[in-house]
Amino acid sequence: MQTMAKLAALIVFTFLVTFICYDTASACGSKDEYCDGSLFYRCCGDMKCQLSGFASGVCKECIENEYPCALNSHCCSGLCRRFKCVDARKLD
Repeated sequence: MQTMAKLAALIVFTFLVTFICYDTASACGSKDEYCDGSLFYRCCGDMKCQLSGFASGVCKECIENEYPCALNSHCCSGLCRRFKCVDARKLD
């Protein structure tokens, strides 16, 4: 029974820590403000984090060519290949 009480206390503690961390991360960056692609320094709304180095970037409406991407919709060109935005006109 004592083990169940410890487990319940651990679950409550984990929930509180997660809630506090998420609450402090609720601020988000506007256009041309710093972002790192994480929950803690993210971009507002539909803005995308254009990374220029490891965990270092700026919020943009879309990601320019040659910058890292995850989805086609993240890129200004609409094309993400091998995790980089590319210009569709330059493809062979």
